[in-house]
Amino acid sequence: MKRFYCQCKQEIFFNNAFCDKCGRDLIYDPKAQTMWSGVLTDHDFITHPNSSTNETAPVVLHPCNNRNSAIHCNWAVSSEHDTQCVSCKTTRYIPDLSIPKNNQRWLTIERAKRQLISSLISLNLPIENYHEKEGGLAFDFLEDQRSNPNVALEHVLTGHSNGVITINAAEADEGFLHVMKEQMGEPYRTILGHFRHEVGHYYWDQLIQTDYQLQVFRELFGDERQDYEKALQHYYNQKKPKFKSSQFITPYASSHPFEDWAETWAHYMHIVDTLETAVSYGLSSYEPKINDFNSWFSEWARVAQIMNALNRSMGLTDAYPFILTQIVRNKLEFIDSLIDGYADFPSNITKPLK
Repeated sequence: MKRFYCQCKQEIFFNNAFCDKCGRDLIYDPKAQTMWSGVLTDHDFITHPNSSTNETAPVVLHPCNNRNSAIHCNWAVSSEHDTQCVSCKTTRYIPDLSIPKNNQRWLTIERAKRQLISSLISLNLPIENYHEKEGGLAFDFLEDQRSNPNVALEHVLTGHSNGVITINAAEADEGFLHVMKEQMGEPYRTILGHFRHEVGHYYWDQLIQTDYQLQVFRELFGDERQDYEKALQHYYNQKKPKFKSSQFITPYASSHPFEDWAETWAHYMHIVDTLETAVSYGLSSYEPKINDFNSWFSEWARVAQIMNALNRSMGLTDAYPFILTQIVRNKLEFIDSLIDGYADFPSNITKPLK
């Protein structure tokens, strides 16, 4: 995440709608990827000139309609013809807001989604919602009978299908999330992690477009044509899934090539966002360069080592305990190449892996 400051020099944060120090209204502009301070009128947001972006004149932005809803969206819309921001437009179903707890759940989930969408914008990835095209991004935040006995669904599973990403709204509760961590053996399970994983499935369809790209994918991740349901059933039937830590970034990645892709994609996004935060706070002096994967990867290893050391000094578990072997690195580099839009991938990742 980037670091932002109000006109009064107070540090402000990604989800802030007003400055705690001076009271100025704040709005996030996803196009410029910056936070503005100013005055909110009935219909417009009038910003002050922002020295951090070299603006010398006020900017007029239109706030998202959800600014005054339960989720307190602080984003601007893309054009004056829109009523919702690029993130809110992807939400298709929300939990029943007549249940007080669901207001906080929806707030927590949407904040994580805005962070996801901001990262996708930074990576210059296409973001087309379900209103714009068939199979476009749509998010369903559903409840089941474990959290709301009045709904018909007995069990909501997080997942992706043809652009629709489903999240169990109860995962926004710390208690429910903790139980799921224990049951699924996923100590680092988070709402944001869910979003990054599931959107990886969506972008597999968007980015794997040629026979060559599919060939490289299969050499790195395996043949996605193997039976998906049987593969997952086999994975979950194991008391303790066995996997080669040298080949997969997580145990779940070993269940099927599609899940290996999605898990690796999620970690790619973890790294991108965390490294940007490290730079913003002076923990790293890394400067992104075009197709500079090697320096990006090396800098992440250094920053992750510092993060883990800081956690240990506080008596906490490692912030990033995952092992990025050469095989995993090759998978990350393939994803990086696809995102950058390069047709020619490094020769070392076009050979079958042993």
